[in-house]
Amino acid sequence: MFLGYQNDKIKFYTEQPLDIEIYNLDRVEETDEEYALNADGTEYVLKDEHWEEEQAIKERQRLDSLTLTPADVERALYKAKGMDFADLQAFIAEQLPQIDTKALAIEFRAKDFYRGAEANGIRLFDVIGQLLGYKVPEDMDYLFENKELPEGEEENDN
Repeated sequence: MFLGYQNDKIKFYTEQPLDIEIYNLDRVEETDEEYALNADGTEYVLKDEHWEEEQAIKERQRLDSLTLTPADVERALYKAKGMDFADLQAFIAEQLPQIDTKALAIEFRAKDFYRGAEANGIRLFDVIGQLLGYKVPEDMDYLFENKELPEGEEENDN
């Protein structure tokens, strides 16, 4: 494999040798090591034993920073389950009688919902998603990326 450098960053990682002039490269090096694009896609980095773990952590951080408005969440909930927040609040109170329903109602009126919001070390949307029969964290990540819940992927119908 060959590495092509521009401004001291690896911009090309190919099986074929690179022409320095055609690709406007500073230098080309041959390597036996494996490289992959970094998280922001701007350069290639060495893919060592920690690379996949680091990428998973960065992806989790990216997903946890996503937000939706209450209207986005309620629309998705209504489309997928025919429920609004009042229905969801009643359902959660039924499933988790120890929950403070007034505090829950206040949370439903928040300006934004953060995917990574936690209470006692547990992602809130994962708890709600699991109660509704969705796979967590995958389906809740899908909600925050697409503003809708996945169709037909619930583990069970409630």
